[in-house]
Amino acid sequence: MNFLKQILALALVINATLLCAQEQAYVIADNGLSIREKPDVNSEKIGRLKYGESIEISENTGEKLVIVDSGKTVSGNWVKIKTRTKYGYVFDGYLAKELTNSIEADYKGLNIKIKNLKSTDEFKVKSFFDTDTVYVDVELGDTPEGKTLLLKNKNYKRVSIFQQFENSISITNEGPHCDLTEWKHYYSRWEPIEQINRGTYKTLSYSEEDWSKFIDVSMNDLKQEILDYCGLEWVKHLKDVKSIKDYPISVSTSRIFLKILITDSDDNITEKIIEFKIPMGC
Repeated sequence: MNFLKQILALALVINATLLCAQEQAYVIADNGLSIREKPDVNSEKIGRLKYGESIEISENTGEKLVIVDSGKTVSGNWVKIKTRTKYGYVFDGYLAKELTNSIEADYKGLNIKIKNLKSTDEFKVKSFFDTDTVYVDVELGDTPEGKTLLLKNKNYKRVSIFQQFENSISITNEGPHCDLTEWKHYYSRWEPIEQINRGTYKTLSYSEEDWSKFIDVSMNDLKQEILDYCGLEWVKHLKDVKSIKDYPISVSTSRIFLKILITDSDDNITEKIIEFKIPMGC
């Protein structure tokens, strides 16, 4: 009996050790990652993992692999992994312990992913199914400018993406600020974003000159808006101000938009907008 208990105890220890040895990882390959029957690039493909998919690494084979991807050298090992439905081997050069921030928007066979963008939104995946505009609150210090955008298109003849920015006025006061995001704005022209290769784009970046552009406004109208929206104390800060270029007035980008034009097989065009709200006054 004691011998049987010892065997059972040993089995429990071994099982716990194996469970602890399992490591969770995420796929960071933009176009997904192949699962192979054996740790070999010539082995049969038995599945495919999507970007962002979570897997469990159960074994590091020690079999090394070095590849060149778009001119960049990627090195790593073959590892044995487990998904919900199968076991297999993948190259861990495209695995990470945690995902970088990203925002997604989905619409009937169309998926748009903006990589490395920090957002204060609880839900990072947006849906166009019942709306023409989705909204993203960008985290302070970040911007959707110059980001990699991944487009997956299963159903449509053509998808075109354009970008525009909006500038607004803010009044600063040693920390606090009054943002006139519901008043007058400067809007840039819609410009096509840069296509790097099939399915991969890069959003546009703007200069300090772009950020400071604004329309002509009357100082009297501006002071009245500040009085109505922010209160008398804020108007007092503008006592010696003669133009919107004078402190404590500042002009900065308050929103950036992506316009997606989706053309179906019958040449019908659907327009969708992703609106990024940028923190102001800092």
